[in-house]
Amino acid sequence: MPLSSDIPLLTPVGAGLQPDPLQAPPPGGLRHGSRVHRPGGGGPWAELILGRHYLGLIMGLATTGVLTWGLGRSALWLDESASVMATQRSWSHLWTLGQGAETPLLPYYVLLKLFTGGARILVPALQNHPEVLYRLPSVIVTVLAGWVLTAWLSRVAPPRLVVACGAMLLLTTGFSRFGQEARPYAAVLFLAVVVTVLWSVMAHDTRWRWSVGYALGVAAMISLHTLSAGLLAAHLVATLVCRPQRSLLLRTTMAGTLGVALASPLILTTAGNGTGPLYIYPDVTPRYTLGLFVRLFTNDQSPLLLVGPVLLLALVGLVQVLPGPFTFVARLAACWALVPLIAMVPVLLVHPNLLVGRYALFVVPAWALLAGLGVVTLADRARALLTDRPRAATALATAVTVALIGGTTALEAHSQTGIRTAAGHREDIRPALALAARPQYADLRIVVNSRNGAVEVGVYGRALEKRLVMQRVQREGPAIWPDPVPAEDVKKVLREKNQLILLQRYAIEPGCDQTATPVPAAEIDLCEPKLLKNFGFHVQKIEPAGDGWVFALMRKDRR
Repeated sequence: MPLSSDIPLLTPVGAGLQPDPLQAPPPGGLRHGSRVHRPGGGGPWAELILGRHYLGLIMGLATTGVLTWGLGRSALWLDESASVMATQRSWSHLWTLGQGAETPLLPYYVLLKLFTGGARILVPALQNHPEVLYRLPSVIVTVLAGWVLTAWLSRVAPPRLVVACGAMLLLTTGFSRFGQEARPYAAVLFLAVVVTVLWSVMAHDTRWRWSVGYALGVAAMISLHTLSAGLLAAHLVATLVCRPQRSLLLRTTMAGTLGVALASPLILTTAGNGTGPLYIYPDVTPRYTLGLFVRLFTNDQSPLLLVGPVLLLALVGLVQVLPGPFTFVARLAACWALVPLIAMVPVLLVHPNLLVGRYALFVVPAWALLAGLGVVTLADRARALLTDRPRAATALATAVTVALIGGTTALEAHSQTGIRTAAGHREDIRPALALAARPQYADLRIVVNSRNGAVEVGVYGRALEKRLVMQRVQREGPAIWPDPVPAEDVKKVLREKNQLILLQRYAIEPGCDQTATPVPAAEIDLCEPKLLKNFGFHVQKIEPAGDGWVFALMRKDRR
């Protein structure tokens, strides 16, 4: 496709000519200083912020309702506990994390510490609800992401498409799960939405302010998550297939390069120190990789749907990349959804430990857009069956839309409720620590079978830290994960003690997944640390302790 600035503002739709949303006036109603007024708002700027027909505001309120639902119910899991541990450090000790593997997360830790410090001052009661306190920043930026995306979409697409896309986004499991998680992924998703909307504005408005905003947004996004740089490639491809203009290609390239340059000090530091997850799944197959990605959209992969309803509808929505009324939105969403994933492939070949589904969360809004396009596509196909009866055709299209959204809601209900259970974020150590704090167990030392799991003890049971046998929680050095206690010191404790507490976290080893309820003593004996076996410790009693963790009272065999 040749690069040109001469693109027709009208494309054929059905039997006549209607404005193509691809060529609609720029989001915000501004072009080179001119003002465009549209119905459904209080003027161009109100419409820019609230969205046409207030759809942006409505989406913001709906997202707030979804993300505050069950916010404090799920326990902080392992990675979230690391975020809490980081903010509990003094500022001087927090900066030392920039010398170790936590370097990529340091910008997020700094922002989280600033936010939680201010929130404690403004709302002291939040101190007693750490799950809410530490997840609140992610909730806020996810609400803003939904609001901004919908407000923009309402200006380039009809309300029926906006509603369908918004519904698909809200029903996506990863949007709720990581929108309620004390990690940087929600902030990266928000910035991905912002820079994409800014790119869309740049496509219509050549004023430098948008390019500067784009560069700053790119810098912030990459600083929080280096792998999100693939979105720049998506925008360059979108420039060629959505708005083929030489000036836009040049401005996108220059602004993106400036953004990368601004983030380069952190990128270089990350490359030198950041290692990513230490664990590499031993059997990486295409099916396993696809499963990681699919779990961003659903936790219930039924044999019939395979990839879940949202992704299935998104595959249908891809047909809209062909010339038609939604070409711009469809092509931009397709570039956003696919190009970053392709860009990650060479990185993953070199660093397979970065194969983590949530690292691709920032493409989820694009897939939601495609899913919304899928809903509208099927509804329009139904409408075409009754072209000679307009009212019946409209009623049928509406019924199909409602059925698809309602069916998706029903299919995703279990996933949505599941992530809001006590162990919805993988595990819940709180019941086990409550048992360990009981007076009858107050004198017993604690063994945690997972070295990193001791981080959760440090977050929820700080008073129990001194009772840990095998790990020392780090609050000062360049690493955030616990240090192992020297073996001789551990052996000394085990020789002296005849009874202790074992907190057994589920493991991926065969027989150690703790899926049986109640967990049998034989499984605990099989999976307990080798040192406990060497000193003859066996299960004396198992107490029910929620999901993901087991509380076991261990006694040494008499010899």
